[in-house]
Amino acid sequence: MFRYLLLGILTGSAYALLAVAFVLVYKGTRVFNLAQGEIGGIGLYIAWVLTAKVNLPVAVAALVGIAGSAGVGLLMERTLIRRVIDSTPLSALACTLGAALTLGYAEAFIWGYNIQTFPSPVGNGRFHLGTVTVTAPRVASLVAAAAVAGGLALFLRRTRLGLAVWAATSDQALARMSGVSVDRVRALVWALGGALSGLAAILLGTIYTFFPLANTLFLVRALAAALLGGLTSLPGAFVGGISLGVLEALVVWRTGVGGAVDTAIVVLMIAVLLVRPGGLLGERAR
Repeated sequence: MFRYLLLGILTGSAYALLAVAFVLVYKGTRVFNLAQGEIGGIGLYIAWVLTAKVNLPVAVAALVGIAGSAGVGLLMERTLIRRVIDSTPLSALACTLGAALTLGYAEAFIWGYNIQTFPSPVGNGRFHLGTVTVTAPRVASLVAAAAVAGGLALFLRRTRLGLAVWAATSDQALARMSGVSVDRVRALVWALGGALSGLAAILLGTIYTFFPLANTLFLVRALAAALLGGLTSLPGAFVGGISLGVLEALVVWRTGVGGAVDTAIVVLMIAVLLVRPGGLLGERAR
């Protein structure tokens, strides 16, 4: 059982990072971004091309890919979201769905439908913890996700720019009266969300194979994690991602059926939301 708990935590860390990106964008702009996964997918493909075709070092290619995802997020906010941000939530949701499909099919058109893998910057070594063996990419995923999530928390709480982001995401009217440029904060939030998505996609790409629209499948897990933790809670999103990873591993261990995971996730979501409609660490419903 310990083996599956550990594997669940390691895998869940990448889900957690994507969930944090989703919640950051939702908290900052109140947009339910269904393109969050494919924004990261573009960065993953950029990094893959730079390693497989250009022969750049994996770490350098990963950084460029993350920057590419940040650029896609920023471009999407500037050209699409800004036009619909003040309309109905359904309009923004439809726009992000269309963007997700557009990005996914762009991946297929440019890079093809072949299944690919991305090399880990730390190699494919193995670690032995008693009777449990874990791979270096999974350990790197946990370390990177925890470090980035912790760094994001410090940035939002301890820096002037981070406090401006926090203020704008908490109360935009009050932030404007305090001299905070809400439009610039929105752009920064989407760029940060894109960068986090790119990192999450690359981490998942070192563990699993990938293909066009694959990251939308992972986004389903991240969305479930965000709902579990609370759509307005960044720590809750991280906890929700780890929880889903553990649940996924335990269900596969007990049943041996991968398809049972989806049912277990839905049951867990319903149970948690019935008790705490705002999620585990989200705002309490009034």
